[in-house]
Amino acid sequence: MSAIKNIVLSLSLLALPVLSNALELGGNLPSLDVPSKGELLIDGKEVQHQPWSTNQITTGTPALIFHLAARMSSDSIIAPLKKRLDENNYEPDSFQSISIINLNDALWGTSGLVSNELEKNKREHPQAILVADDEGRGLDAWQLKKGTVAIILVDLNGEIRYLKQGKLNDDDINTIITLLDEEIAKSKI
Repeated sequence: MSAIKNIVLSLSLLALPVLSNALELGGNLPSLDVPSKGELLIDGKEVQHQPWSTNQITTGTPALIFHLAARMSSDSIIAPLKKRLDENNYEPDSFQSISIINLNDALWGTSGLVSNELEKNKREHPQAILVADDEGRGLDAWQLKKGTVAIILVDLNGEIRYLKQGKLNDDDINTIITLLDEEIAKSKI
């Protein structure tokens, strides 16, 4: 019987490093590196990519992070929140807006459309950080559900204040806006 307990204990200890990467409220955002594709940069008419990492998220300014499956359904999930953010007309640089698009979760044959849409979005919102994750590293690193959206609000100190996967309702959006406004106010003190 003790041999079985030792095996179970050994297996559970092996799982600890994996569990430590899970997102949790009050915890720090686990590290994520996107070495290929990565952040989109606009240089005149040219679109370039550079490696991106969560180490580039600066403390002292809140960060609103969208992790999106490269699907049309992702746009419809975040559209009401994006509308509210646009209506609030936030000052430039009052918060970091980071969208990580999981290209590994695109429907077959849509990668060209997704790339064009990313470039269009970057041109419309040059201050936003758009990251093309072509290997699904974010999904794995943060243990997210495939095929959906995750919204993560990170405070001034890098701690997760809000986390939601899946569809947002009005209460979710109000909570995100309230918490974001609180964090922006703290950053001005």
